[in-house]
Amino acid sequence: MSLSKIDIKNLFPEISNVCKNCDTCCKTYGWLLEKEAKKFIKKDYPLIKLNNSLYCIDSFNRDSKGNLILDKIPRCKFYKNKRCIIQNEKPLDCKLFPIKVKFKEDNCFLGLSLGCKYLSSLNKKEKYEIYNRVKKFIEHMPKKDLDKYLNLMYKVNLISQTKKFWMKKLITFKKEGNSWKLISFHD
Repeated sequence: MSLSKIDIKNLFPEISNVCKNCDTCCKTYGWLLEKEAKKFIKKDYPLIKLNNSLYCIDSFNRDSKGNLILDKIPRCKFYKNKRCIIQNEKPLDCKLFPIKVKFKEDNCFLGLSLGCKYLSSLNKKEKYEIYNRVKKFIEHMPKKDLDKYLNLMYKVNLISQTKKFWMKKLITFKKEGNSWKLISFHD
């Protein structure tokens, strides 16, 4: 997967201006696609492999015996001074934020996190423009890359407790084997 071919940087104009004053994001496991995990391993970044198939950044807190504390989502290890210190290398899942996914059986709902201060700072017209920009971005994302990302998130969903968050639903996909079929766009 060539992340350099995905024009994520222009997806959310001016987001960095809001992010640097926010300090509420980056409480995440930092899920990695397999190719991203290989790069992180080569750089000796702290990773954990779960169920022999899923990689995430090892930002976990540990108890006095060294066991992972799993009931609290950790702040990412790479979040320092209100910014990502691996900005140019961060995982696709992080780059896509405030895009979020939710699953119900074999349906995937892709949308925008309504808890994001960037989105709440926008007026109605600007939000509409962002919604359309995200829809176009996802629609033009290479199919194999989109499938890899949605399959990763699907696997994460299978082993995780469902996180509760509000989102503006933009796109619905249906799982068909290892592929995801776009079902509908939402306004």
